[in-house]
Amino acid sequence: MTSHLIVFAKDPKPGTVKTRLFDRFTPEEAAALYKAFISDTLAKARGVEANAHILCYAPASATASMVEIAGPDWDLVPQVYADLGERMATALRQSLAAGADRVILTGADIPSLPSTHLAQALDLLGDCDVVLGPSTDGGYYLIGVTADHPAIFQNIAWSQSSVFAQTVERVRNAGLSLGLVPPWYDVDTPEEVDFLLAHAEAAGEAEWVPKWTIAYLHTMDR
Repeated sequence: MTSHLIVFAKDPKPGTVKTRLFDRFTPEEAAALYKAFISDTLAKARGVEANAHILCYAPASATASMVEIAGPDWDLVPQVYADLGERMATALRQSLAAGADRVILTGADIPSLPSTHLAQALDLLGDCDVVLGPSTDGGYYLIGVTADHPAIFQNIAWSQSSVFAQTVERVRNAGLSLGLVPPWYDVDTPEEVDFLLAHAEAAGEAEWVPKWTIAYLHTMDR
């Protein structure tokens, strides 16, 4: 089977990313931290076996910035200009149209995500129509499909705590089989940064510890 792995990311431009961190971090610091998130996410995802590794970025004008971060090991594709659901649906559809039998998509807001979760999601698509990775804030950090299912992205209250529940309902209403990988946590707020740092320090040398993110946090007097 042909597998594609897609990572969604934004250009880490100060003032445009991780705005919920501004209570503690300056826009420049938040952007630098998010850049570390991207680097950690790409490193882990690149280690997962797939026929294509795709960085799907926004805005489309950020090509040079994203090439610098991703290096030569990633195929770069700009996101379409639409709401989050349509952007994800389009990215998955493009991979399916390119010949992928199974496609997973994850974001760069979850730098500590174990690579085993990504590999498990691809494996589950051998038996399931859709795979989701629930996030602890009520959304999902990963979605995978074996065919185009636009209905599962429609009429979702994006960025709300009901996203996962609404998506599960769409999947069931469409008569699709669903597989789940273990829940994990996004890092969007200062408190979640604190949790990530404590979690990583407690875990020591665990595979999932995001080295670029932790290294950057250790340079800061927080």
